[in-house]
Amino acid sequence: MKALGIVAIVVASIAVVIPVFGASWLPLIAGIMAVIAVREEHVLAFVALGINVVNVAFLSPSLKLVDGFCDAASGVSDSINAFGSALSEYTGESYESVSAADCGGSAFWTWMGINLALAAVGVGLHLMNKKA
Repeated sequence: MKALGIVAIVVASIAVVIPVFGASWLPLIAGIMAVIAVREEHVLAFVALGINVVNVAFLSPSLKLVDGFCDAASGVSDSINAFGSALSEYTGESYESVSAADCGGSAFWTWMGINLALAAVGVGLHLMNKKA
């Protein structure tokens, strides 16, 4: 399990410098490896989980860009609908409205929630493994 903890730290550290997958899938993989290794090597596992949380929270602008693009798409669809309703009042023809962009929530909080849940599971496993 010591080797798995070390590999989790290495994958979490590599995820810091990789632009898109470093904010999404690599911290998830490293977090799962750290949760598996938390019973034997809790220090290495918590270091990997901490690197993941810091990476997603502060070092991943790609997640913020995804949220920004979703907000922009929603604003564009609202503008198109407003223009269409004004045009239909002017011409008298019906206009089919454009549906708003549905991004399914915030990408940042989705990935941050996954990493925080992995950290909570790691803490729970560590506390269950402690001797009384």
